[in-house]
Amino acid sequence: MQAEAYLRAKKLLAAGRTPLLARALGVIEALLILLLLILAALFVGLMASRGEVSISSEAAATLPTWTLSRQVGDASGYKEYSDSGLFPLIGSNLYSPNPVHRLGARLLNGLTRVLPPLRNNIGALTTLLALGLALILLLSLVTQARRSVTATIVADLATNLRNQIHRQMYRLGQSSLPTEGVGPVVNIWTREVNDIRDALIVDFHVIPGMIVLGVGLAAIALSTSPILTTFLASLGLLVYLISRTMNRDARTAYDVALRDASVQLCLLHEDLGLLRTVRTYGVEDYDRQRFDDHLERYRTADVRRMLAHHNLTTASALLYGAALATALGLLGYNVLVKDRISIATMLILIASLAGLAFPILQWVKMRQAVRHANRSAAEIFEFLARSPELHQHVGAEFLPPLRENIVLDDVTLESRSGRLLLDHVSLEIPAGGRTVVVGVDEDSKLALACLIPRLIDPQAGRVLIDGRDLREMTLESVRAQAATVLQADLVFTDSILVNIGLGDPRNTLQRVIEAAKLSHAHYFIQDLPHGYDTVIGPLGHYLRPDEQLRIALARAFLHDPSILIVEELPTAVDDEVKLLLDDTLSRLSAGRTVLVIPHRLSTIRSADTVILLNNGRLEGVATPSKLQAESKLFRHILYTEFNEYATGDIEAGQVAG
Repeated sequence: MQAEAYLRAKKLLAAGRTPLLARALGVIEALLILLLLILAALFVGLMASRGEVSISSEAAATLPTWTLSRQVGDASGYKEYSDSGLFPLIGSNLYSPNPVHRLGARLLNGLTRVLPPLRNNIGALTTLLALGLALILLLSLVTQARRSVTATIVADLATNLRNQIHRQMYRLGQSSLPTEGVGPVVNIWTREVNDIRDALIVDFHVIPGMIVLGVGLAAIALSTSPILTTFLASLGLLVYLISRTMNRDARTAYDVALRDASVQLCLLHEDLGLLRTVRTYGVEDYDRQRFDDHLERYRTADVRRMLAHHNLTTASALLYGAALATALGLLGYNVLVKDRISIATMLILIASLAGLAFPILQWVKMRQAVRHANRSAAEIFEFLARSPELHQHVGAEFLPPLRENIVLDDVTLESRSGRLLLDHVSLEIPAGGRTVVVGVDEDSKLALACLIPRLIDPQAGRVLIDGRDLREMTLESVRAQAATVLQADLVFTDSILVNIGLGDPRNTLQRVIEAAKLSHAHYFIQDLPHGYDTVIGPLGHYLRPDEQLRIALARAFLHDPSILIVEELPTAVDDEVKLLLDDTLSRLSAGRTVLVIPHRLSTIRSADTVILLNNGRLEGVATPSKLQAESKLFRHILYTEFNEYATGDIEAGQVAG
């Protein structure tokens, strides 16, 4: 089984004895299970014989002296024994032509010397039950220890991989672009790592524990009856191969039904999304008919899928039934007619062969898990091997606060998927002013904003601050001069104190409160259940979008940047909140260069400069009034995206009079 990537991931396991300990515990667990099966076999043998056996007088002369006390009769050259515990298993196999049976009898004879209670029925019954209970207790302790050790080392490996992925995210620039998001990386970080983790858990369980268990069960079955074991095993393998061929059509039918059901479900989702269009054009009758048709097709396909899934066909049932009848008939014939095996032997043989299916199924499960893990490991290592897009040159200089301008010099930037976001853009953003970025494509606007704090680097061209190429500046000094307030990451799950202060010990509670007051957040924070200790974010206390924005603005104020990048709320807010947000932005803008991605017309009108982008290309840089007079595209965007009537922020009836 070729699984190079998975084997490479296994090499990241913590060095030391822990992996060996987990595998050793698996072997001990398998041996304990085998011992329990042997005890069960002895118990069945005890029940079947009832401690009674007849042995030839010649053979009885060589038996241990303690058997004399169990002799109850002597007839026709045979001596009869009763209440002799496990002695019937010894006496009937001590001179067996089967060497394995003779060896087992000698071992059992030695055991009766160590444990004299095995020489009578009550003593044997009590001893076997006590040993079984002790083995079960020991097995549970070993199983728990094995799982604990396995969980620890597997969790360590998963943590190691996740740490490497996290560090790689710092090195890669495109993952910082909000429009691209970190969805693919999160998928690698969770599902792919979990695939490797789950495969390792099965791996440690199967190798070598299940192998030892399988070999042991096969040895028990072969020692019981080599001929019957070989025949029954061959019969089982033959039935398995035939059933796989017979069920191929059923698997194909399941795949077809699953595909049909998925298509119809997509159409149903589409129908649900057409309600606005249906109401607008008044075609409710047609829509209901269309929906009912899709729903009926989905029901039919889903029924076919459920019937085909794990379906036992008539032919398969007959095959399994015939195989089972053949196996039981053969065993019954050898017990009732030929008298070659006893009922106890038959039960032990059935238990051994049936138990052998468990390690085989575990091995199949492991192979499937390793295949999934190998694909996942390959994706993880491909991600870790990507060349970092952000480099800090040796001898990089310190970037002082912005004083003159920000320049984009012939900048070209593509997304990781190859989409052109910025196409040979050259522009100048003067220091100390308020500049807005306007365009149809949100990705292009956000890409331009992310270039300034060097969250990403362009594929071509340069970004300069006061004539200094950002690639020649230290990353720390570049990001010290810029603060971003973007809608994709306004708040996170933690207390308000940490959301604003970011865990920096320099940001004391007093400083955080001052920042919150400046952003008009202090007043609603006081009304929260725990004030500044209230946990907010996706898993915490709910805040309105404008409240989240004010928290992020307070965080930006504590950063004290020379460049402030703000993305406005895309949702409408009432007039009172607008005034608070405008006042906050005005306070933060004092002495700083502000770049805004606007969602309000008033923000565009109050800007000093407007940057207009179209399909990644620069359409113009001018004052709002000049650009409105000269650019049809700008006027179109103002009407379609920022017109208060077009966006629905103002209803016609609101401005009457």
